[in-house]
Amino acid sequence: MSTLALINNKGGVGKTTTAVHLADGLARTGARVLLVDLDAQASASLALGVEREDLEPSIATALYDDQPIGTVTREAPGADVDLVPGSESLKSADIRLAQEYGRERLLQRLLEPAAERYDHVILDCPPSLSLLPINSIVAADWFLVPVEPHYLSLEGVGSLLDTVEDVRTGIGEAADLLGLVVTRADFRAKATQQVIDLLREEHGEAVFDTVIRGNVRLSEATSFGVSVFEHAPQSTGADGYRSLTDEVLERLSARTPNPPAAAVR
Repeated sequence: MSTLALINNKGGVGKTTTAVHLADGLARTGARVLLVDLDAQASASLALGVEREDLEPSIATALYDDQPIGTVTREAPGADVDLVPGSESLKSADIRLAQEYGRERLLQRLLEPAAERYDHVILDCPPSLSLLPINSIVAADWFLVPVEPHYLSLEGVGSLLDTVEDVRTGIGEAADLLGLVVTRADFRAKATQQVIDLLREEHGEAVFDTVIRGNVRLSEATSFGVSVFEHAPQSTGADGYRSLTDEVLERLSARTPNPPAAAVR
């Protein structure tokens, strides 16, 4: 099993959209995939067709009440993946979990049984560096950073990578970087390609070749509660996330003994 955390302490960069479509993209290769929504806004859960009034029981139930992960797992309505929903109950996670022994490893322990059932676990983290993202960095094998091509994002990436190293030093364990992916790219803006070039210059092969362009079909898919692969399979957004899924599998293949690997359907 590979566990991949989607992290960025800045909101609005396409993190949840990437988590949802990477999860569904991997599932379309025949893999068994679990998507864990760790955001109090529950955007990943809503994007895959869960109604807001049906978000509970959520990952908060498992974390707060020491319940097995299987008791809060369900089939996602809008994709062939299993889902652990997020909910507003996560807003108090830092307070509720602050006194727990080994609080940085709560998610890691919770996910251990998932190794028997899934090929991939995708963790969609809130846009912060609070306790839940730190739990994800510790629980995951790899992390992926969506980056919107703006100049301010370049500085933010460096700070985020430094924070992961701080977690590694302080806790003794942290995910490795799988890659940086450019999202929401609008090439009508002159600065877009310049920022992408600077990102590649600074981070080299860590930046995925795939660039996810801004695409209205992605927003439409979210409103319908399905992935863009279902809503608009021939769209630019679908093509971008197919390409990203293939690249993710290639990188996992290079780093993992005998991993599952197949093309996205």
